[in-house]
Amino acid sequence: MKRKITPELSSKDWKEFCSRFHFDNDKLPLIRAIYTAMLPLVDAFAYYSIKQDLPGVSLAHYAYGLVTLGNGADELSELYLNHEQLEEAYIADCLSLMLLSNAYEQFAKAVEEESSLYAIELSFLGDEYPLKLLPEIFEHVSPDGIHLTGSNMLMPLKTAALIIKLDSQKQKNIKELCNTCANCKNLSCPSRKAPGPKLPHTYGAMQIFNIRH
Repeated sequence: MKRKITPELSSKDWKEFCSRFHFDNDKLPLIRAIYTAMLPLVDAFAYYSIKQDLPGVSLAHYAYGLVTLGNGADELSELYLNHEQLEEAYIADCLSLMLLSNAYEQFAKAVEEESSLYAIELSFLGDEYPLKLLPEIFEHVSPDGIHLTGSNMLMPLKTAALIIKLDSQKQKNIKELCNTCANCKNLSCPSRKAPGPKLPHTYGAMQIFNIRH
């Protein structure tokens, strides 16, 4: 299944953005201007299945799929980078992470509508479920806007593979589905609330500031 989604940032997101990504509040006009430029470029979709047909996943009810912002967010960051506008490129990268987080919530809502069940937990590949499931997920959902490289990298860059646990009883607010920060390996997640080890740089930040592991 394919579902068009329209992620956007709320007033609460703006309040959290500067502290989470270490921007001074006086940068908000620039951040909002870049967000205004980015939003029309975002072409977000969820490609998913509610069939219980993934090997190694023993949940009674679940959905899985890929969520992407499309190429526009990547291209805007690259445009800033090509013009040596490093701060703008980094802001664009951070904004796209926040939008992707919002897209996960919309994906969960779509799954609830399709399955008539409630989403109660969201997991990324590489945590509870192995990365080797990625080619299988990719084959099952047939995403026409996403490419899987030979090294199992998803393109566009702002794309994620997710598994959502479903149940007949609602247990959490949809904004709390991904609430396993203490054990999650996705340390650069913009929704991280629990403390953890030193966070790695995002891919965009590594490119912008020429950082190497």
